[in-house]
Amino acid sequence: MHDRGEFWSPVPDWPQVSLHAAGVDVSPAAAASICLVSGDVKLFLAQHGIGEILGPRQLSSGDTYALRLAPDRVMLVGDAPALVSCTGFADGCAVTHVSDGIVIFDVHGERAADLMAQGSEYAFEDTTILPLESASMQFAGFRLVIARRANGWRLHIERSWAPALLRWLQAHVEGAKDLSKTYG
Repeated sequence: MHDRGEFWSPVPDWPQVSLHAAGVDVSPAAAASICLVSGDVKLFLAQHGIGEILGPRQLSSGDTYALRLAPDRVMLVGDAPALVSCTGFADGCAVTHVSDGIVIFDVHGERAADLMAQGSEYAFEDTTILPLESASMQFAGFRLVIARRANGWRLHIERSWAPALLRWLQAHVEGAKDLSKTYG
């Protein structure tokens, strides 16, 4: 039987990956925990001391944040006690840990908006708040959850698609041939 593994890209050593080019830096970000919370998410977040639910235009400044996926579903990222202690059904919600299934990329720099514009027609620099806008969207042909950060954006993608997104980023970062570190 043929080894079908030869058709797959190698899995990067994520802590060693970084892309640096004129005005754009891309690197994986660490998060203590990532959970999907479905149900009465506003009550759940309030009971666990977590602030507002964010869309892709709202600034997520802290290490713990909740991104709106649907009216009753959020991706909760960070190291809040709710992420560690809750699993299954809690406070009127279903909570699922997905930390091992998500890779996060930080995209920042003075030309980060140009890179983001190559991946989607979405107006990433527009800060007009749309109250029920989902942070989940198509970007570079992939389904991502996107958070606005002070110096750029944070891309959350399923681990199985992360190497392909990294290749897309590598191909679209200007000067990608001059990467400081890459993977095999």
